[in-house]
Amino acid sequence: MGEHITLLYLKENIYLPLPEIFDPTDPEPFFDPYNFIIQALVGDRDIFHGLKQEEQEKLVEKLKVLFPHASNYGGVKILNDISKRLLEGIVEPRIWYKMNAYQHCYLYDSLVAVTEDYSYSDLEQRIKIYPEMMGADIDFNNFLNKYFFNTAFLIDSNRFNEMDSIDKLQQGFNDPCLFGVINGLTPTKDEIKLKQLENDPFKENNSDN
Repeated sequence: MGEHITLLYLKENIYLPLPEIFDPTDPEPFFDPYNFIIQALVGDRDIFHGLKQEEQEKLVEKLKVLFPHASNYGGVKILNDISKRLLEGIVEPRIWYKMNAYQHCYLYDSLVAVTEDYSYSDLEQRIKIYPEMMGADIDFNNFLNKYFFNTAFLIDSNRFNEMDSIDKLQQGFNDPCLFGVINGLTPTKDEIKLKQLENDPFKENNSDN
């Protein structure tokens, strides 16, 4: 497999090379986090193209089904902008981008949707979606634990708003956008953008060890 040079920063590096060893007589499924994410984001381009054809009165309902959490803070235009920026970020060569809570929340909804589609598909369709999985189930909870820093954006707003600042810091809830996501506030133009990082965050983490 060729080396990925596309750089979206998650908890663990999704661009690490996959094992080259492959036994055609006894193949085993493997999970490629990069392909998992990019296929979901590419598929979302078709979704938003279809939404543009929908009648206005049906958009809110459809968006709620497709993106149940992200639709709380954004309509079609905002979520489409976030989706496009994530896709651009994952295919941007040699530049690392950090996501905020708005983007993490959107990506979560997108990945949940593709996981559900995959899980309800027959073997032939599963292999078409993610050939490397060979029809095996996707362990979405394991993916979240490994690649998402947290899922604080799913916390109930009353519970979150009752937490004091110390509790939030102790839980690692230090993203300034988290309040807006949980309380359904529309993101600003700057909050829709990905944050460019100056250095490779994984090299920095390794140097600290």
